[in-house]
Order: sequence, then structure tokens, then C-alpha cells
Amino acid sequence: MSQDDDQDWLDALAGRGTAASPTGREAEVLRAALGDARQSTTEVATDEVGAARRKVALIERAVQEGLIERAPRRLRRWQLPLAASILLAIGAGIFFRPQVTDDSGVVRGDERGIVRLTAADPARLERDILAQLRAAGVEATGYEALDVHGIDADLALPLSPEVQRILDTQGIPAPADGVLRIEIRRSE
Repeated sequence: MSQDDDQDWLDALAGRGTAASPTGREAEVLRAALGDARQSTTEVATDEVGAARRKVALIERAVQEGLIERAPRRLRRWQLPLAASILLAIGAGIFFRPQVTDDSGVVRGDERGIVRLTAADPARLERDILAQLRAAGVEATGYEALDVHGIDADLALPLSPEVQRILDTQGIPAPADGVLRIEIRRSE
């Protein structure tokens, strides 16, 4: 079918004018067979309507009996980009979903052993903890990345009373493996 035949068929099926082409006539017959009340059935011969209805009924019965499969509908030009956009949005929403954290508490740890603290001035708290740990003889390293201040330190086990006091003062649980990892974020 050509582009004009397609348009004639669609126009006739929608009831927009009469089609002089065989394709348009076929669409008129199909429209009448489907029983559209807006289409004037007087323009279409009664025997053609009956034949079209029989064909539709036979096709439906063959589909129900499993003898043939229903032909897939043609996608309109906008349907594929729309489906792709929806899938992309869903995928991006899943992949880029924000990490929900509860900043109401002061100290939290996760499965990797990172202790998370919040403070009005994260840089100052980092400097204070680093100074206290270094004064207690611990080699600790501070860092800043993406507005998160952090401290990494290897603690000697068992913990000295002074190191235990520093951790207790800050509300930091003692690491079981001696690896201390702290992240400090700005409190809201």
C-alpha cells in the first residue's frame, strides 16, 4: 500500500468523507461491519456488510480456536519514542535515586564500618578529633571530598584508655578490627 492508500483507508475508517479508491471502500465496509453508529450504512451495500461481518466473525473464531494469531497492531510514530522515554525515566529514577539518610542522629555506622557524624562545622570537628588522636599517639589522616570531611586511622588493639576516652567523648563506637573510618557532614 502507498502512503496515499494508507491515508485514504484511515480517512474512510474514521468516517471523514467518502473514498473512491478500493482501499477506501474496503475501510468503509469494515467501519460498517464494526457497527459504528455514526457511519451511514446506506452508502454500503447490505450484502457487503454481511460478508464483512462474517469475515470478522470467522477471523475471531479462528483466533479463539488457536488456528491463527492476531496480527500485531502497527505502532504509530510517537509510540516507540514515548515507550523509550518512559523506560529511560524509570531506569534513571532507579539508578540515580538519592541515598536517604537520617541526619537527626549524631552517630551512625554502616556495614562497611564507616562512622558518620554531623556537625555545624565539619572541618573544625575533623581538626579537633585529629588533634586529640595524634596527641594520644595515633597516626590519623584527615581528608575532604565532596563536602564530606573524613578521618582514617589504624588503632592499636586493645585500645588505650586515652583513645577509648576520645572515642567515647565523640560518641564513636570502637572498631572491632582497629580500622577507624569517620565521615563528617554538615548538620542541617
